[in-house]
Amino acid sequence: MSSAVETAGGALDDPGLTGITRLSAADTVRARIALAVELDLIGAGERLPRDAEIATALDVSEMTVRRALEAMAEDGLVERRRGRRGGTFATGKSTGTPDRAAEAYRADAAEVHRLIDERTLFECALVHQAALSAAASEIEAMASHVARAAAAQDWSEYHRADERFHVAVAESAGLAWALPPYRRVLAQLYTYFIPYPIARLHHANEDHSRILDAVRRRDPVAAVDEMRAHIQALHRTMYVGGALDE
Repeated sequence: MSSAVETAGGALDDPGLTGITRLSAADTVRARIALAVELDLIGAGERLPRDAEIATALDVSEMTVRRALEAMAEDGLVERRRGRRGGTFATGKSTGTPDRAAEAYRADAAEVHRLIDERTLFECALVHQAALSAAASEIEAMASHVARAAAAQDWSEYHRADERFHVAVAESAGLAWALPPYRRVLAQLYTYFIPYPIARLHHANEDHSRILDAVRRRDPVAAVDEMRAHIQALHRTMYVGGALDE
């Protein structure tokens, strides 16, 4: 995916824009990490993934991540340490005032819910076809992504495996015309994802295993049911859903 958010900063003066489209790329990184800290998804003293890993997970450049984290360090939200045991650590502190970037994400709640529903429509249709037509090699590729997600040690590793699993399912459906609009919706929704504890993400990966099993059994009805439940749960488990499930 290319990052539409990376170029959003050039249109900040457009009065017709709202929500995250008004944020610079660095502010989108700040918002997602700030929301995770605010929701206790990242605890005080927790070490963040390396800048390069955050960049990959959030689909921005490493320089963008560096700028965002340096600004957050100036505000006391994270601490940047040098040396062999260095890295970036959450302080658990806040600025004492609402974070402008995080508030922009919250303001887009209706758009997030719309994208979840649109993604559900695409993925249910695609997994139905995948259960009917996926080649054995494509099913094994899906399985490898589920295994990588299960082995992930942090949210950045998990995010990469999660995306690859869903794209692999979509590609195995054999509906080339559906891939561009599906990828567009997926990319748009991913710009709203924030870091989550790895235990919670591993729990979500159990859904991937059930989807994979249904595709292996060539059971399109079960595959659709599992996929629908997996994607629709985002209404509840993303930050726009209020209290998050454990």
